[in-house]
Amino acid sequence: MAALTRATKANYVIHDRISAETSDREDHTFCGIMFPIKCKDILPLDHVIINSISVRGALGPLTVWVTKEENLNGEISMSKKHWTKIYEKSHAPSFITYCELDLTSNPIIMRPGQVRGIYIHSTRRGDEAIVYDNKEKQKTHDDSFITILPGRAHVSEKVFGSIPIWGWGSAWRDNREFVGQIKYGACYRLWNPSSNLSFGSNFRTAARILFMCQRRRESTFSKLPDDCLFFILNMMRWDWVSDTSVEMRREQREARRTRRRRMLPRLITEADVALEEAEMQDAVPLVRVQNLENAPANEMDNDAVLGVDEEDEADDDMEEDSSDDSEDADSSSDSEESGASDEYHWGDHVSSRNAFIYNVDDSGESEDDDSGEDDTAAEERRRQSAMLRTRNSILRFLRSH
Repeated sequence: MAALTRATKANYVIHDRISAETSDREDHTFCGIMFPIKCKDILPLDHVIINSISVRGALGPLTVWVTKEENLNGEISMSKKHWTKIYEKSHAPSFITYCELDLTSNPIIMRPGQVRGIYIHSTRRGDEAIVYDNKEKQKTHDDSFITILPGRAHVSEKVFGSIPIWGWGSAWRDNREFVGQIKYGACYRLWNPSSNLSFGSNFRTAARILFMCQRRRESTFSKLPDDCLFFILNMMRWDWVSDTSVEMRREQREARRTRRRRMLPRLITEADVALEEAEMQDAVPLVRVQNLENAPANEMDNDAVLGVDEEDEADDDMEEDSSDDSEDADSSSDSEESGASDEYHWGDHVSSRNAFIYNVDDSGESEDDDSGEDDTAAEERRRQSAMLRTRNSILRFLRSH
């Protein structure tokens, strides 16, 4: 019964407000900026609460939008129906210092592993409303809790508008970075047997030793029931036994590598079996093609015996050619119509109908602890990873056909 009353998450947000500040080169100013943000799952977090976003520029009537609770699957739709407005207020110009947009009345709550899109826009006329930068690296900001990714700039005075202020072309610019500050707090998960693997190795070791002591009669802990130990661990913070986010990230990287090494032989075997089956299926059509090499002579003999008129065959060929020409004409007209409907799109200029594609894969992160590894081992891992990706592509291709 006592186990049913144990809390699963902290009933407080950490008192220190974490401030994520990006680089500020003031490469551009315009009407808006959209960018993805990810809540990491390295630490035992229950959720992250974004309380405020700070920007600078001429500002004016500002609105802040966030993507709705849905699975983004690596892309963010630019349609207004997929977004929710959480802030609206007019601000005076602030070109030097950041102006804080208070979101406490409607904060952005993110769960571990979740990605949300944030869109900040100003309807002020002109091109000085919001400062943003060109994309310089794969991650605009990265800490133990969140990752801010590069996004898109908006050059239309209308929210989610598809027409820029000069009246032609595209209203969105890819490869742009958010400039400003994001202040947030974190709510941690509390230890329970079901969430033991979410905690660091030092914490898990402490829990294991505590129960080992309880099992020995000469230990003082042997007088305590299991529920008491559960409550003791439940009230301990994740970092009370010297676990750090760096160490926990390293553990997760090693765990991913171990899973890949274990999966590699099985995937290679599946790919080999699929390739053999595909080769066997291809062998039957190949035999048929070889048997048909002498087909023209046989068909001529058969036509002579059956009395088929060559002029009739020519007429049939003409009808087939004319039908093919009509199909080609239809397809070309369709392509012309589709090309006419496509919006302006070149370089960083993208159509308002194109979803924004982002990549939050953490497997490619370079850590300091990897710098001293043996070059041969690193090359072998890269080779195995490339082989795994290739064979996965082959499997997907064969299954789709």
